[in-house]
Amino acid sequence: MSGRWWSQPFAPEGSAAAEGIVKQLGRPALDPLTVLVREAAQNSWDARLPDAAVEFGIDVRMLGDNVEAWRQLLLPGPDAESALDLDSALRADAAVLVVSDRNTRGLGGPLRAGKRACDGTTPDFVQFIRNVGEPSDHQFGGGTYGFGKGIFYRLSGVGAILVDTSTAEGGPTGRRLMGAALGHSWYQKDRRFTGRHWWGQVATDDVPDPLLNRDADAAAEALGLPGFADGRTGTDIVILVANLGLAGPEPDARERTPAEAATFITSSILWNLWPKMVPDERGSRMRFAVGVDGSSVPVPAPDTIDDLVPFVEALRDVRAGRGAAYSRTVPPKHAGSFAMALGAADGSRRLSVTAARPFDGPSHHVARMRVAELVVDYMPGPPHPDSRLSYGGVFKASEDADELFAQSEPPTHDDWISKGLSGSARGVVVGARTFVNKQLDDKLGLGPQAGGSGGQGLGELSAMLAGIVPARFDTVQDAGGHASGGRSRPDGGRGSSSGGEFSGATRPQRGGKARLTGTPSLRIHQGYPYLVAQVKIPADSQTRIVTADVEVVVEGGGRESEPPLGAALPQIMQWQSANGDVIQGGSIQVPPDEESDWYVYSTYLPDAVVRFRVNQVAASAG
Repeated sequence: MSGRWWSQPFAPEGSAAAEGIVKQLGRPALDPLTVLVREAAQNSWDARLPDAAVEFGIDVRMLGDNVEAWRQLLLPGPDAESALDLDSALRADAAVLVVSDRNTRGLGGPLRAGKRACDGTTPDFVQFIRNVGEPSDHQFGGGTYGFGKGIFYRLSGVGAILVDTSTAEGGPTGRRLMGAALGHSWYQKDRRFTGRHWWGQVATDDVPDPLLNRDADAAAEALGLPGFADGRTGTDIVILVANLGLAGPEPDARERTPAEAATFITSSILWNLWPKMVPDERGSRMRFAVGVDGSSVPVPAPDTIDDLVPFVEALRDVRAGRGAAYSRTVPPKHAGSFAMALGAADGSRRLSVTAARPFDGPSHHVARMRVAELVVDYMPGPPHPDSRLSYGGVFKASEDADELFAQSEPPTHDDWISKGLSGSARGVVVGARTFVNKQLDDKLGLGPQAGGSGGQGLGELSAMLAGIVPARFDTVQDAGGHASGGRSRPDGGRGSSSGGEFSGATRPQRGGKARLTGTPSLRIHQGYPYLVAQVKIPADSQTRIVTADVEVVVEGGGRESEPPLGAALPQIMQWQSANGDVIQGGSIQVPPDEESDWYVYSTYLPDAVVRFRVNQVAASAG
């Protein structure tokens, strides 16, 4: 089980210095923990096995009582001249990050960089542990040239990692454990070293190889690593003496605690990897777990989070072919698809959602992604003209254009940059931004209106619905139709925009009659806005029929009797009981019972002030 450190000398023909490898990442604007989440998940997804859900997790732990095992195994460190001081760093209060995946193929292939991989295998081990800058060999993979793995070293206070892997290839070298470190180039007398170090079993040619099979199992068990006793394949990457980042605003920022780091990692997973949690048409998905010192931190499903629901719905539309096509006159003629869904402006306040939220305020953003469906970034669009509404969009590159978008990405894959591109790549990337902006203008009604002078569109007119309080996302059954959208007229449209109160509750009716209560709310269901009023139906000894009606209110408070030519009319879509029962249409039959609460749904008109009414009669009355 013994291993030792080996430091790489510069070859006579030249070598890559460690400083240059780490700097390939540049200085990303993202938090380093977010970069880690994105890069590690890309690697895991690219290494997925067929017909199995990839399991991905990050565990934040302290060395604690295991510190002596770590010191015994990894010390002594490299030569003191290298400045890689593991002796001082390996303490009981040092944090490590364990990044794990399962149901992946592991880091297989040859153990040495100069050996060709056998047919049917990929040289994952040497690409991750030994080589730098190799092109991706995964079609439609998330990564490109492998520079992003520098984040594993950058997050380590000593630039060191351990890699423990069990490969799908199996065989005498299928189980492997090896260490690596990136420091600074240095001299030992007149001999210069690259600053790259490896820990493992040093062979007769003085080059280290990983611990294999039983030796790897024994070392992993001694260090308290997850191991592979359950027979599944995958990889654990351990970041030694991890920098967990800062919490709080400057200048009072302090180091994150392990619990705070785990919460931030959870939030980063939600915002960057939510598409991988939504099963595709084949059921493919990833499962995520975050831990801190033996305790798990729940990672909620994205369709349970108000902030992410519009993005989830937009992605489902894109996958189902319901999105708008980004078409070109020259190849690639189909370069991507776009869809958008509405949400309420009041977002979640849960720390697991807000900690790594990539933008402030209500969402008016488009999640851009390539075929791998890993979020590249959130492109901002114009805010929704109604401050009570938000929206989330998705733009996904087509398979034909995927490589062109990949060429525009920096090593951290968090932007599409047209500068420096030429030809088709530049045309596709620049055109995609123009296409998305036009789609947003059209859907928000911000562009010129057909047959009119422009200026006021569907989105802008929705601001006339003053007094509506947005509600949380509602997960009722399908309302039987989509929200209707009336268009504005040059003279200002229907209703009154001044005073603009939403008329909802009537006076409570006496004598056991159904009555409207509270203020009607604006709710988003399946990406469309609906108006929802609450109805309280008192107890009664007989069956009753309760009917709901909704009407447009004109200036002065009267009911609109003759709508403008072509104008939409509000319609009652459904009733929903407090326990979730849904009845389509404008009336319900209520049996003798105790007092009950119901919700009545109406289509949403952005250019009108509307009022709900309810009426109750005994069932025997007709």
